[in-house]
Amino acid sequence: MKNSLIFATLLGALALSACDEGDIIERKPEVQTSGKVAKLTAYVTGVDSWSSPYSLVLAGFAENSDYAVIQKPLPNISAGNVTTTLRIGDDHISTIELCVTNRLGQRILSFASASAGQIQGDTLHLEVGTVNVGMYKSIQDRVFTITCARCHGLGNTPAGNLTLTGNESYASLVNHEARRPENGIRVVPGDADASLLHKVIHGDADSGINFDHSNMIKESSIITLIDNWISAGAKP
Repeated sequence: MKNSLIFATLLGALALSACDEGDIIERKPEVQTSGKVAKLTAYVTGVDSWSSPYSLVLAGFAENSDYAVIQKPLPNISAGNVTTTLRIGDDHISTIELCVTNRLGQRILSFASASAGQIQGDTLHLEVGTVNVGMYKSIQDRVFTITCARCHGLGNTPAGNLTLTGNESYASLVNHEARRPENGIRVVPGDADASLLHKVIHGDADSGINFDHSNMIKESSIITLIDNWISAGAKP
């Protein structure tokens, strides 16, 4: 009887010990403190000119891909210093870019980029200085200046009396009546379908323009960008 009592007492002690070890010990979650990052420093203007479905972001891209693996939006400001850090632990990321993406994460325009292979230690520094990232400024630099100004501004007589150089393009487009067709407004803020510019870049046969512009802009995303700029109010 005495031996049975001692054995029962030992079993009870062991059970309490096992219970204590399994339930009472507090397990703190593991916190990862390491990992590679990209750090953007810039003075930016025009971030707040971008409307849905676009975002100005610091993003990481895999090689030969137009879709961001990871991205972080910049503060929605008109102008100011910006410092943004993006964690880039994914080994498939090949470039880090200050760019505009749509709601699918597709790159629309890029303002600055660096190879992920340029990381020093754990940090890739992307220092871009002062950059105007405004929506209309981007269209001017990447479409009007490169593609359109060859006929509309660089000669003595701009085609259609339309000047699309940087200093004159906005005034020549927005709420400006075209010489041909009669009563056609080049850009009607808030109404892309009513704007002559929309009809021209889409190759509308009823636009009244003799020259076919439909193949001048190759990327459909850029054509959509121009339409969205008009629909959002055609802001400078």
